[in-house]
Order: sequence, then structure tokens, then C-alpha cells
Amino acid sequence: MEYFITGIDTDIGKTFVTKGLALAQKALGKKVGVYKPLQSGAIKYGDKFLAPDLEAVKALSKSINTQCSYLLEGEVSPALAARLAGIKIDINKIKSDFKDFSLLNDITFVEGAGGILAPATDEMLCADLIKALNIPIIIVTVPFLGRLNHTLLTIHYAKTNGINIKGIIINKLPNNSEDLATINFIKELKMYTDTDILGCIKEIKNPNKESIIESFKNIL
Repeated sequence: MEYFITGIDTDIGKTFVTKGLALAQKALGKKVGVYKPLQSGAIKYGDKFLAPDLEAVKALSKSINTQCSYLLEGEVSPALAARLAGIKIDINKIKSDFKDFSLLNDITFVEGAGGILAPATDEMLCADLIKALNIPIIIVTVPFLGRLNHTLLTIHYAKTNGINIKGIIINKLPNNSEDLATINFIKELKMYTDTDILGCIKEIKNPNKESIIESFKNIL
């Protein structure tokens, strides 16, 4: 079983949701893997680079398998990071790495970079990468002003381009809010799409392994 975790934008919590899903599935006794095809913003550690998104997973569970195909410097899209580094991203390598890595796991989560139309390579958007891997997506969104539009655009693009949507996870749901857009976000979302809402993740103060598992235990 494999799922591609994508988002409606940057900084909406794809990494948090990915590690939450991975931890929850691991707690159920499954062999879990997190695969990052492309990681820009790589961290230099000594004479090597590390994938910060995967390090966030390993910090909570070293028993979750992790792999990254391309580690790239710079807080930019993978396509731009690769171009600046003079690296040619090979989609066939990504497909091969993903296939081999998935065989190690009962369930594999693939974390994307940015939103569904973020440039993955000079020839491909993230959506093209998803289609190449041929797995369903989980869309991560947040319940704030303007994000209903982003969410519906992501759903529309996926559906009209033959991408299978497993469902939506609403992240960063405030425990208390007086903001009208936030209060009505779920109701509004259901008015305009029949895409399943897999779960709503409330804000967690000082999250730890146990609290994250508790938040994600009933998803999937």
C-alpha cells in the first residue's frame, strides 16, 4: 500500500502529517517506510547532506524505513535546486528507487515537495511525478482564510488529470477560534467537493511521539 502526501501549498504541515501517519501505522505493527523522491533545502552534516523531512521522522522512530533519491541544497523548488547544482534528475531512477523501497514495507508514504504543481524537474511538475509513480494522493490542507480556494483547486487539478485522491487531511485545526473562515472551513469544503475528509488534526502543544500517534490513530 502506497500513498503520496501532497499539499495545497508550502508550510501547511506535510512533514508533520507524513510522520504522524507513519508513526500511527507503525504502532499498529506494520512495516512502514517514508520515501522522499526529491529533497531541496538539504542540511549539510560534516561531509554529507541529510534530508530534514526524513530526519524529522527518524527523530521519533528509528524503526521506520526512510530513503531519499535526490538531496539538493537551497530553499527553492527541487527543479531549481537541481538546475543550480548542475544535477539532472532522472525520473526512471526515482521510479526504480520507489519500487525497490516499497517492497521493504507494508505501507509506504511518499512525501512531495510543495504543492501539486510545484516544479519537480525541468520537464515535470509534482503532479507528473505522482502520475509516474501511479499511486493515490492524500491532500494536506489547513482551515484558514483563502485555503478553501487552494484546496478546491488542488482537488480539481488532480481529478481532471487522472490522479486518484484517497482523501483530505485538515491540519492545524485550532482548538479554539473566532475566525469565521476557520470555523466554517469543514462545512464549506463539504459543500463544494465530495472528496473524503480522512481526518482533522488539531493543534498540539509540544507534540511528542505519543500525542502524535493519538491524533493519527484513526486515520487510514
